[in-house]
Amino acid sequence: MEKLQQDFNQFPTFIHDMTDQPNRIPQYQYLYETLRQDIIRGVFKAGDLLPSESVLQQQFRLTQPTIRQALSLLVQEGYIRKHQGKGSIVQAIPVGLGVMSLKTHSVTADEKPAASDELSAELITTTILVKPYLRAFPLELLFYPTDENPTTTYYYMERLRSVNNTPVFYEKLILPNRYLPNLPRQRLSNRSFFDLLRTKYGLVVSGGEQKIQALTADEPIAKQLQVKPGRPVLRLEKRIDTNKSDFSFFSLLFARTDQFLLQGRF
Repeated sequence: MEKLQQDFNQFPTFIHDMTDQPNRIPQYQYLYETLRQDIIRGVFKAGDLLPSESVLQQQFRLTQPTIRQALSLLVQEGYIRKHQGKGSIVQAIPVGLGVMSLKTHSVTADEKPAASDELSAELITTTILVKPYLRAFPLELLFYPTDENPTTTYYYMERLRSVNNTPVFYEKLILPNRYLPNLPRQRLSNRSFFDLLRTKYGLVVSGGEQKIQALTADEPIAKQLQVKPGRPVLRLEKRIDTNKSDFSFFSLLFARTDQFLLQGRF
């Protein structure tokens, strides 16, 4: 209780008046981003309690439904968990790769994964292989945006996510050409793409659908993931929905899992 009081005493120093927020960002999202950044910066550490909903209402001058919407988004992304009778408890920050996160694993003698370890975020790098450019929707995807006009163009880009210089994800991203002014000019290397969409364009991931398939790596995929052709890899294709009903985007991702476990919420 004393620790919570200390946090509360410091709270006004990093709270922003909601009148300062950009008009294009919903209030719940602005609150979510503020609390999320405080967790990342260590203002709130794993095991700490966030201020209560009533305190957040007073400090941010928001309604209870707006507060709960922001907290629900923090729960969804793994930054906090709700505990009946206690409140919102801060979790260890996940090492994120989109909706996926990674843990190392080893294999025991009986072929079962041993205990996994959290990865340091500093070990993860993102290399842009193909910068965003406009094109027709690629036919190789299993998903297809049936509600779109056939003449709609999409931003297409490719990137490689590596851990300690070992390629793990080779990903193709396809996004509708709307709500994304100057996307090709944004810094994309070594940056969370979901964070970019949220902070720059006000697009918050709300869910989606995914299809997973095991296959053997062909020459292009093997080259990107630095494995021998014919080695097993995972093919993960996702339709990712956002807070804008007319903006869903797509991810075609190939992953090697010989050294890492994939985990995440979706």
